[in-house]
Amino acid sequence: MANPHALDSAQDPSERCPVMETPSSSFDPYVDRPIPTGRTALRSEVRRDGLWVSTAHVWLVNPSNSTVLLQKRSEQKDTFPGRWDISAAGHVGCRTTAVQAARAELAEELGVEIPVERLQLSHVVPAEMAAVGGSNAYEHVYFLEWRGGDDRFALGTAEVAAVEWRPVGEVIRCLRSNDEGYSPRTEQYVDAMESEIVKMIELDAE
Repeated sequence: MANPHALDSAQDPSERCPVMETPSSSFDPYVDRPIPTGRTALRSEVRRDGLWVSTAHVWLVNPSNSTVLLQKRSEQKDTFPGRWDISAAGHVGCRTTAVQAARAELAEELGVEIPVERLQLSHVVPAEMAAVGGSNAYEHVYFLEWRGGDDRFALGTAEVAAVEWRPVGEVIRCLRSNDEGYSPRTEQYVDAMESEIVKMIELDAE
């Protein structure tokens, strides 16, 4: 099945992102939000200069069997090519909000179209990743309960090489151990992710 929303390339070199202020040491992922500087920067400038931007992350979770959907990044990606990563994710551009970006990434990368109302922000983790090959970003994290069949996915193959459902426990262990097969995540990110997914699984079991 073709994905009409898929991008033609692994990343858009003309993409501009709003630049954010550097997070304080007391930033609370469940309360605080990034503060715009009023500047914008190209994707290449963001990485080169270690600027702080915003990203949107969506994890598809099947609480009935305690699994999450991972995507394998294409070899053409400029960050962490060929590694397993979040179900869908991307930068928040100049003309979009985090939730709009999350919805767009689901469509572009997985062919999944949903109303914005189905995406509720869980938390925002400031992650200083420029030193390890990524971007310094405020990572807006969403969790989407998914019980649909895999036949509903239409991969944007310029960005996504494959998808696979894996047990939550396995994914958490790999992220905590900095498994080189996965894109790296901060300890704070993994702690919050595990907590939220466990809540979803426990609620489903009631």
